[in-house]
Amino acid sequence: MLERLRGDLHDDVIEGIVQTYREYPTTGMLVCVSGPSGVGKGTVIAALKKIMPSLEHSISVTTREPREGEVDGVDYYFRTKEEFATMLENNQILEHDVYGGNFYGTPREAIERRIGSGEDIIMDVTVPGSLSVLDKFSTSCNIFLLPPSLSELEKRLRERGTETEESMIFRSKKAIDEINQATKFDYILINKDVEQTAREIHHILIAEKLRAVRRAKENFSNQMFGQTSLRQFVIGLVNSM
Repeated sequence: MLERLRGDLHDDVIEGIVQTYREYPTTGMLVCVSGPSGVGKGTVIAALKKIMPSLEHSISVTTREPREGEVDGVDYYFRTKEEFATMLENNQILEHDVYGGNFYGTPREAIERRIGSGEDIIMDVTVPGSLSVLDKFSTSCNIFLLPPSLSELEKRLRERGTETEESMIFRSKKAIDEINQATKFDYILINKDVEQTAREIHHILIAEKLRAVRRAKENFSNQMFGQTSLRQFVIGLVNSM
């Protein structure tokens, strides 16, 4: 069967195509990590960045007060509600949500610029925010983190030392609503062990980067096949076997 192809397509040509495809730069990828409050999104992302130092963390804007140890411009951009409203009016927010009486959002310009330049961006984002991003970036990778159990989630929230009984009740009810939306995401992981979860996300992102949709397809096809698209080339190759 392969002998029928050798007159027109030699092995070295195929090898050249494969090598070029492997080396051709991919477009930037937007990764959204979501889950109920207290599930450990920020901790997992910090562990993941140790494995993937080139992965850039998107910094969200919030109107809540900084927790102990948090730094403006590093953990979040801390803004007043008035400042946040102005950003919304000026279309400077990609997505936003209200959680616990505070606004959370993602700065639009920085995300679009960095994705366009080929950077991979990871976001710690609310569940509605992640689904909103999926509507705007169809190739985004959305990951939902589940706690091992609701009792473990409650334990983690209490260990923060920042929650009142009223806020605990609110967050517990909110968690159930959010968990019910987990099947809308591309991937669902149980965050029982931070390092293991980070490794699992690492494997997911390696596979995601190899998807054909993330290649600069038109440029790649033109470089390798002239006016013949990569899809047409593959169909022709299969049909000739």
